[in-house]
Amino acid sequence: MMGETDTISWLLPVRDGARWLGAAVASALAECGPGDEVIVVDDGSRDDPGAALPADPRLRLIRQPPLGIAPALERGRLEARGALLARLDADDVALPGRIAAQREALKDPRLAAVGGRARMIRDDGTVPTGMQAYVDWVNGLGDLHAALLVESPLFHPAVTLRASAVGAVGGWRDGDFPEDYDLWLRLAGAGWGLANVKREVVTLRDRDDRLTRADPRYRRAAFTALKRDWAAAHWLPAGARVCVWGAGKGGKPWIRDLLARGYEVSVVDIRHGGTRQGLPILPTEAVADLDVDYLIAAVGARGARAIIRERIAALRPGWIEGAHWRAVT
Repeated sequence: MMGETDTISWLLPVRDGARWLGAAVASALAECGPGDEVIVVDDGSRDDPGAALPADPRLRLIRQPPLGIAPALERGRLEARGALLARLDADDVALPGRIAAQREALKDPRLAAVGGRARMIRDDGTVPTGMQAYVDWVNGLGDLHAALLVESPLFHPAVTLRASAVGAVGGWRDGDFPEDYDLWLRLAGAGWGLANVKREVVTLRDRDDRLTRADPRYRRAAFTALKRDWAAAHWLPAGARVCVWGAGKGGKPWIRDLLARGYEVSVVDIRHGGTRQGLPILPTEAVADLDVDYLIAAVGARGARAIIRERIAALRPGWIEGAHWRAVT
């Protein structure tokens, strides 16, 4: 029997997405149970989202000026009555069984956010290779916390969240950074768990003007800045001894940042010899004997993380990924 703490409030921000909104809302309403609601926040649309919506007592339309996705989500969150917040974008579709699976996972009181696998489509052809690779990566993840500094391990429109946890960390923040990844990091930093259910829960629509492509807040540098600040605040104690595996394009900025923050840094790479930021580049075998506390694997070549994972297991068999070492980008 569903309890009061299981009620769902769907949050759907929309701007100029009326042509897709009806399908998105229908998919959310199909997942609604007693006491659930769907909140559509019109973020200053020039089309008419209201014309795409059915007459349904579970549905609420809130209008605001064009303030952006984070303020739209916050407006919806503050209006929401549910103990759980289910995200969906106006051009995506929730798949049957999503809420049942995520609600079951959220019975674990340690979890704040539960996503799931996605399928991605394009209206005008094939999903680009890079975007499909990211979808495949998230779909294949096991430990989201160990992957937290690689990329965002959750699809934002696939996530159902514990409303009290989101409120406790301050909700969605509006700034020069990706609002979803920022929220995942703050939840993890506050001790909350993140997870994905092992089923497809959403169909994502890729298009050239989606925020992840068109908005500068989603540029790589913005992600990287969040990662480095989070690592310093929640993973690497001040003055820790840190080994960076990778002296190339991926490792150089991390080496500079760690040194600037006062960490004791060593560097290893397959191409050893020479120096990086005045530090000798040691062979990777040196990891076995280096007097270090943590390791950052900053090699982004395809397949490199799996090889490094095997090498670390052999060189430092007591080390746990996500605790003693992390892959980063």
